[in-house]
Amino acid sequence: MDLKDKVAVVTGAGSGIGRATAIRLAREGVKVLIADCAEDGSMATVSAINAAGGEARFVPTDVSSEDDVRRMIEMAESVYGGLDILHNNAGVLGGPRFPDSPPKYWSRAIDINLRGVLYGIHYGVPALKRRGGGVIVNTTSTAGLTPMLLDPVYAATKAAIVNLTRSLTFLQEEAGVRVNCVCPGPVDTALERNTSARFDAQDAENFRQRRAGSGQYLRMEPDEVAKAVLRLIQDDALNGISCRVVSGAPWELLPSPLPPKFSGR
Repeated sequence: MDLKDKVAVVTGAGSGIGRATAIRLAREGVKVLIADCAEDGSMATVSAINAAGGEARFVPTDVSSEDDVRRMIEMAESVYGGLDILHNNAGVLGGPRFPDSPPKYWSRAIDINLRGVLYGIHYGVPALKRRGGGVIVNTTSTAGLTPMLLDPVYAATKAAIVNLTRSLTFLQEEAGVRVNCVCPGPVDTALERNTSARFDAQDAENFRQRRAGSGQYLRMEPDEVAKAVLRLIQDDALNGISCRVVSGAPWELLPSPLPPKFSGR
């Protein structure tokens, strides 16, 4: 895909991987809609892009809200005339470890990490199709490829998105839409802080204590992941790919396994 003058929506673009991806897309000439529920961070992303000569706007978006996601896609079409790229990036951790964690925390993780991606694809694909096709990249995690004992719910949501991505390869033929996902290891973002900001005080403390040891792992800068996202967008040969990105190792492109033949029984 030639990125010049394309239109992208990036969720969770107020910080971290979403911000890094939005900035990289803008450098390539993409008009970017910054979708996030954090206004201050989002406006900082918009300002950084516009100051560098790019074009970006902010749309307040809670991806767990169907209405918000629908409006997000509608805004891309009304403001920029269409949609070519959708980066479903917004996400949170699962909270204090399941099954001890209160349902209000892990339900939120399911709503944002899984339902939010489903909403994005549901409303995004028709818009991409109207544009003649496009590409979707979902942010998952290495926790979606291997078990994560520290946060089983987070791992479950990310594994679901990996298999969702692999199961949507038919969209390329039917709608001209490629769907890939990026699976990063530990990244230096505010994910833990942003997730625990909504916890009750004691739950937040338990969450931080349990995750204290995770700081020992080497963390990548968000821009390292953003580079992989651009590869998944630009390479028209990639569809149904899970791109594993970990610090100090080459990217690993994992193709979608062929589904078993359906017997009809």
